[in-house]
Amino acid sequence: MLETYLSWYRECRMDESEFRSVTNHLAQSGLTVEHPKLGCGMLLDVAGEQVRLPVGRILELVGLSVGPLSMQFWLSADVDVVCEIRYVAPDTQVLTFVLGGLTESEREQATDAVQRLIRRELDRTVALLVDLGGETADADDDALVLYGRLPKGPHPDQVQFRTDRLSAVPAVLAGAEVTDLGNGLSTVRW
Repeated sequence: MLETYLSWYRECRMDESEFRSVTNHLAQSGLTVEHPKLGCGMLLDVAGEQVRLPVGRILELVGLSVGPLSMQFWLSADVDVVCEIRYVAPDTQVLTFVLGGLTESEREQATDAVQRLIRRELDRTVALLVDLGGETADADDDALVLYGRLPKGPHPDQVQFRTDRLSAVPAVLAGAEVTDLGNGLSTVRW
């Protein structure tokens, strides 16, 4: 990845109703699946072109876990956040919110929305990876979060793990600065 992004690692695949709950929560923070003017949602095809679909169909496709999907969330009619949904290991779903191209204010709004979502979904959260420079590869991110292996190259700026799971990643903690956020999450920085 070459852009600023947040990757939310979540236990279990979401069915349609769970994903609907997630998107409703994000919408309360101003990040909506439905385009504000067009009244539909947008998937992105393999070339990155928009494919207009009813929001319900997008929720259904994510709920079916048919494979990786890219979609757009909307902050306004002309400002979007691409969300890449993929699966690692059969029991972990990753939602990556790409924040490149947003203003600082828009980035903060999207980041705050994701942070609020994670606090609400804490029991299902494995980690939130924050990479402001977009320098780490998906495989390195996955190895770090799922297997506690530090990347040989660039590191993400921070990873927020559930505080009760820190003991499961001792290699990640070696030489790291760990801060308990007091909300069930701890930030790890190198």
